[in-house]
Amino acid sequence: MDWQERMNAALEYIEGHLEEDVDWRRAAAEANCSTRHFLRMFEAIAGQGPGEYVRRRRLSRAAFELSRGAVKVIDLALRLGYETPDAFGRAFKRELGLTPSEARQPGAVLKTWPRFSFSVVLKGDKPMDFRIEHKEAFTLTGLPLATSSAGRKAYADIPAFWRKCGENKSIERLCRAMPEGSTFGVVGVSADDWDHDSGNFTYLIGIETPADGALLPPGCIEVKAPATAWAIFTAYGPLPEAFQKMNDRVWGEWFPESGYERAEGPNLEIYPEGDTGAADYRCALWIPVKKAKGK
Repeated sequence: MDWQERMNAALEYIEGHLEEDVDWRRAAAEANCSTRHFLRMFEAIAGQGPGEYVRRRRLSRAAFELSRGAVKVIDLALRLGYETPDAFGRAFKRELGLTPSEARQPGAVLKTWPRFSFSVVLKGDKPMDFRIEHKEAFTLTGLPLATSSAGRKAYADIPAFWRKCGENKSIERLCRAMPEGSTFGVVGVSADDWDHDSGNFTYLIGIETPADGALLPPGCIEVKAPATAWAIFTAYGPLPEAFQKMNDRVWGEWFPESGYERAEGPNLEIYPEGDTGAADYRCALWIPVKKAKGK
């Protein structure tokens, strides 16, 4: 069974359990990968988090039932896990654009979210430079940003955060605090606290943790990177577009065929000195990996 078939088997399980708590470990087992990797792959390929998908699919089913007059709103709300009909009504309107009562009316125009089917097209028309490298455990310290992968929000938030930290001299302070002989310089860090329902995670602009934190800007936090193998990808071209395109390709093209899955630890963005707007600028994406099950 190939990757596409395994992901669709997981989706079949999810669709069969929309009216109960979805066991994400069971879904991942259907896809023959770890829960962590399955959830990240789902969002990367589908463009929305698995929790968001389940919520939308539940509400879409509810819309069909309401349009047929087949159920009371209060019964439907309780069946779908909402504490009150009002909570259900707010979620219904937010996702589908009308209230449950309006959905009952003859001629109501219903917006629903159809079931997914995973189909990955690997174009192969552009090469991807990568290597696998093992590194011992280390710790990073930096300024945090709360953001979300939902709706690609992070793709707007993160460049704005870098600009802000440059303007207020925070990056300059991080450079002064950097340990002598630092391997990475100032890096972007996507912490390993991603929430599968909301897509929320913590992003840092950071450095390798210095022995003396007195020079650090206020508000810094630490993120630990375990001893692990890293898949290291090179992105070519002006930021942030080149990096974002590479990130999309890694999840949409490389992981499905690589025989690897994501391991525990943060993702790292390595930005060497140079003109980040130049066509020949190079940066790197580091993702912790392990061999996939059965590989």
